[in-house]
Amino acid sequence: MGTNTSKTRRLTVENNDPTSVIKVSDDVVDRIRGLAQTVRSPEHLPNISTQGAATTVPVYLYEPSLTSLQLRQANIADLKKNDEYWSNRLNTLEENHKKINIVLDEEYKKALDEFQTGKSVQTLKEIPCLDSKRAVMDCYRKNLDCPMNCTKIVQAFQECVDHKRTCLLASRVATSKG
Repeated sequence: MGTNTSKTRRLTVENNDPTSVIKVSDDVVDRIRGLAQTVRSPEHLPNISTQGAATTVPVYLYEPSLTSLQLRQANIADLKKNDEYWSNRLNTLEENHKKINIVLDEEYKKALDEFQTGKSVQTLKEIPCLDSKRAVMDCYRKNLDCPMNCTKIVQAFQECVDHKRTCLLASRVATSKG
């Protein structure tokens, strides 16, 4: 396994496009060659002078970038915020359902008590709006081809039913309070 000597591999890259030339500093070349890094003397540093406009050196400012740790922390914060939102939403829904269940239980108990005591709620002695109902049925029989002719009679029947319903509800509210 270790008896063969390793051969140095060489890589040659041809670049025919002068606009995509990559400039490499002497320090990088020395590091690639494996030479010890030496401290450069000030004479090797680029000459920055304010005399000529042709000798400008670009100045790069350090802009901090987001690291993966910062991104992860931001994502975790967003997830926590989302979890809090949904937990609050679930809590409010559970509270609302508890209130609804309480009301339904009370109504169920009332109905059960009324049934067990044999006390009838309110028996209808007459069918409400019976005359209006008969008038609607007669109108539909007479106007088989044109049911829209019965519009006024149907509206009168609906008003009668709504009036009877409101009267019935009002009487129930009055008996439950009093």
